[in-house]
Amino acid sequence: MTRRLDMQTQSWRRLKQFLSMKRPGWKLKNRLLISLILLSSIPIAIMALSSSLISNRIISDQTDQMHQVFLNQVEKEMNNQFKKFDELMLQYTYDNSALSRFTQEDLTYKNFQLVNDLYTVLTNLRSGMENVVEIDFFSTTYNKIATSSGLLLQPDEFLDPMVIEKSHALTKYGSWIDTRNHLNTRLDRPVITYIRPITTAGSNVVNSFFIVYLDAATLSSHLKANTNDPATYFVVNSVGDAVMHSDPKKVASHIDSTGFLSELTNGKNMPNYRFTMTIEGKPSLINTVYSANRDWYYVSVLPTALVAKETNQLRNILFGVSIAFILLAIIIAIFTSKSIYQPVQKLTQRVFKQQDATQAKDEIHFITEHIQDVEKHNDILKKNLEQYHAHVEQYSLMSLLLGNSSVTTLQQDTFHQMPICLFLLETDSSFLQSQYSKNDQFLLYYAIENIVNEILSAKGITRIMMIQPGLFAILHQPDQAGSHQSRLYANELLQAVRTYLKLNFVISAGYSEAGLHGIHEVFLQAKHALRYSFSLGANHVIISDELDPSVSDQADALVEVENLIMQSLLVSNYGEAQDLFTQIIQQLKDDSSLTSDVLKTYCSQLLGAMIHTVGKDYHTDTETVNMKHLTMELERQRNLQEIEAFFHKQFFDKLIVSQPEKTSFERQQIEEVVAYIRAHYDQDISLQLCADLVGLSSSQLSRSFKKMMGINFVDYVIQYRVGIAKELLGDPKNSIQAVTDKLRYTSVNSFNRIFKKITGTTPGSYRKDSQELRL
Repeated sequence: MTRRLDMQTQSWRRLKQFLSMKRPGWKLKNRLLISLILLSSIPIAIMALSSSLISNRIISDQTDQMHQVFLNQVEKEMNNQFKKFDELMLQYTYDNSALSRFTQEDLTYKNFQLVNDLYTVLTNLRSGMENVVEIDFFSTTYNKIATSSGLLLQPDEFLDPMVIEKSHALTKYGSWIDTRNHLNTRLDRPVITYIRPITTAGSNVVNSFFIVYLDAATLSSHLKANTNDPATYFVVNSVGDAVMHSDPKKVASHIDSTGFLSELTNGKNMPNYRFTMTIEGKPSLINTVYSANRDWYYVSVLPTALVAKETNQLRNILFGVSIAFILLAIIIAIFTSKSIYQPVQKLTQRVFKQQDATQAKDEIHFITEHIQDVEKHNDILKKNLEQYHAHVEQYSLMSLLLGNSSVTTLQQDTFHQMPICLFLLETDSSFLQSQYSKNDQFLLYYAIENIVNEILSAKGITRIMMIQPGLFAILHQPDQAGSHQSRLYANELLQAVRTYLKLNFVISAGYSEAGLHGIHEVFLQAKHALRYSFSLGANHVIISDELDPSVSDQADALVEVENLIMQSLLVSNYGEAQDLFTQIIQQLKDDSSLTSDVLKTYCSQLLGAMIHTVGKDYHTDTETVNMKHLTMELERQRNLQEIEAFFHKQFFDKLIVSQPEKTSFERQQIEEVVAYIRAHYDQDISLQLCADLVGLSSSQLSRSFKKMMGINFVDYVIQYRVGIAKELLGDPKNSIQAVTDKLRYTSVNSFNRIFKKITGTTPGSYRKDSQELRL
């Protein structure tokens, strides 16, 4: 004994001496390793043992509860399915006058239309309901049965005497018949039958029935949650017949296990009943739920050997997983305890691949510098992101104003759900183009932005946008909401821009109670109100709700004539546009309150809009419009008579002179497009494709085509194809599907709809009428 103690002491001394020879930190590393292994392994082992013991105790109870819950759920879902089906049939049959016509006439093939309508009803009903094998209509008046498969049968030909007998006994309510198997050649599968009487509208007289056969095997598929469930599920009635079964082959079979039915009846008055019994030679755990609605028993059968197998498998899995986690914890502990400094060294080498981190005096210093560089880079990215966000926000606000978008997500961090003031600040755009370069015009935007921010930023959230040169939109959400503030802020803005910029401005103010969600409508109202500036003059604040009706009526009348002028110019009807311009001059002459400056400003804006509308019809590619020269020449006109003569000479005369040559070339282009349509009617044809063919934009071709042909492009293509379709339908060899495919329609329904819209009749009716005319 003493010798053994001496040997152990010597061994411990040699181990201690060996450890002392290692470099500093080696003992600490091993202690850390042992501690990590113990801390990670012991809890896992304890959890594995306790989990396996507890799981073995409760898994059988959980399995039983799971099957009970599932059976209750299946019973409820099945009852809901049958209830929905019953309610659907009740809605369709209760006092249904639409079905009475099928009992007023005999169902014979001679009365083809009536039988066809009934077949359509049955087909629609069958397609609208799940799990239906066949749905039939039994007219007791004429003793005829129409099936959804298109048959007309006598009761003896129907081959289901039980249904016929039970139908005659029904008066008002429907009746169910449990699963039957192989009734006849039509119904060669297990079916559950439902009979629903149809009452005549306004009375309780029953003269017809719906007979519906449900596929019992398909309904049985709802009994099992998934294919991995080892249990067997079935529904039996009070005599032991399987109404439904998770094994489709056993549907409608008889459950003949000794004592099974008596055990079922014992649990009839219980919400759930559990017992064990040998089923098909296997001891099994059986759960039952009684459904009083149909006098059915929902049953799950699980062999007890499977329950024990699952508990053993769970125990083995828990032990295996625990051992795997223990091994993984040991491996992690070994690698973690190697060195405290090693991760820092590896991190430095990874960050500085071009530099030997092991020779660095202080690697933490280099990592700190790298982090600082990353932070500087992140600051630059953050600044760029803020600028990008500002541009995106401006674009989104512009889309909201113009009605191109209704999304306010980007503005939720800027604007609140409060009313917003809108100010449209406008100056003469023609004057700007004639007096300032494009760069100077954009400098005007920045000048106005500075003025707006100085006046409004301290009073609430403010954003400014340039809609177009000379037109600026300002959104302002004041800290204190109130529509009366719109005029106060607008007057202050007008005074400031007049003082600093020395230009004539008009401000139209609006107020959106709904915030950004209603800003587009307010923008349209404010923009429309700017049209009244020609009567009020420059340097005014316009609020449409406060305008004199006479002023707004006069402006609206001018706007209406302006729109007609632009429409005439778009279709190159220059003579009509010239007559309409004469009406505008006459209206201006009738208003003696308009000053010379207001008239010239209005006419300058109208001239710019007209030149923009006609585009290259007014000037060729080598000749550009000198708006500055035209504006200066317009300013020299002394009265409306001279302004009218200026428009005729400088605008209308140039258009009318070039019109004959343009019209001839335009007609040649349209003839080329028409020829292409007729040659390629059976291919995909688009407006853009034809526009590219003749070197025009899609909008230009659309206007020219309507002008020359008197019909728009799309309608012409449709009408030409319908004409071809009429010729093809005249040949009985061409089916409607073939005609549809040849004319490039996506479906027969689409072709039928378009053909009927153009001709007033369907392709089938047209073919029938044309054949009768030939005979």
